[in-house]
Amino acid sequence: MPTTYVFVACQTGGTVDALSLDQDTGALEHLSRAEGLPRVAALALDPAGPGGSAATLYAGLNADPRRTVALALDPATGAATPGSAREVPASTCFISLAPEGERIFSASYHEGLMVAYPVPGRPGDPVEYQSGRNTHCAVPSPDGRFVYAASLGEDRISWFALDAAPGGGSAGEGRRGVVRPDGQVAEQPGSGPRHLRFNAAADRVYALHELSGDVTVYARDAATGALTLLQRISAVEGLGLGPGSIRSTGNPDPGPDVVWCADLRLTPDGRFLFATERSTSTIARFTVDGDGQLAFLGHTPTETQPRGIAVDPSGRFLLACGERSDHLTAYRIGDDGGLTAVSRAATAGNPLWIEVWAPQG
Repeated sequence: MPTTYVFVACQTGGTVDALSLDQDTGALEHLSRAEGLPRVAALALDPAGPGGSAATLYAGLNADPRRTVALALDPATGAATPGSAREVPASTCFISLAPEGERIFSASYHEGLMVAYPVPGRPGDPVEYQSGRNTHCAVPSPDGRFVYAASLGEDRISWFALDAAPGGGSAGEGRRGVVRPDGQVAEQPGSGPRHLRFNAAADRVYALHELSGDVTVYARDAATGALTLLQRISAVEGLGLGPGSIRSTGNPDPGPDVVWCADLRLTPDGRFLFATERSTSTIARFTVDGDGQLAFLGHTPTETQPRGIAVDPSGRFLLACGERSDHLTAYRIGDDGGLTAVSRAATAGNPLWIEVWAPQG
């Protein structure tokens, strides 16, 4: 069976760690470490590479100068080798690739905007988007028509035409040279929408709320990008937590007894959704019905302060990393959506983000 590789961005370690994942047993083995990546905060994987050149992993770095680095991936060994880089105008907490693989979208929590720019090694200037205070994710739709951003600080989700020019868009006033939203939906005040994920058909969008612990399910209109709320369900019911608060340099840690959700992922077959909560170090598990709506299954204890999770392309395993444990755990996903820990491996300091690559051929 071909090897599956797991890449973990470790912020204080300044590394991207590469591990193998055994597709039969779920065993993890640490293979190598790409160093010299200070304050790496987010990753985006392009299995084909720009222009079909070679598989590439992009890493967003918040050290001075802020930049995105392209790492070439070796399908034989899983080694990630840093190569070209480009400086970017804002810090990042989330990066993603446009469907054509030539542009990166970056969410800046501290600057409160979304930025698009060509991948390293390609010419072009960055474009800024009016995405809102404490923007926490930037996710293009799989059909390549719109890009979506969640503003944790303004409790809204916005969408923009993927190829909109600065000054374009239709929702509200915007400053010159910045793309305005084509549309937006208001979330419940104080809920703090953080991360968004699409289902495979791109007709459902799932939003995890950092401060309330809710998951909202939206129907998506492919022609207009518009979102219509279908469901709101809690990922933190029974955990005994109070409402969370927006974290900043002036309020970095409101205490251990409030909601602090982080990441969510769907299995490739769309049957299950998983979401992490960092105050209790748990993973919430949901089933997904034929209409895309969720039913809560339960919580699974996991690594301390689970910032990032990922599901491997086969859908057999979920991986979770702990910001405070400096470890990665692999779980087998059961037919009932249960999670069984099967392997654990150490990482460099402060692991935040996971990408999984299964080379073809």
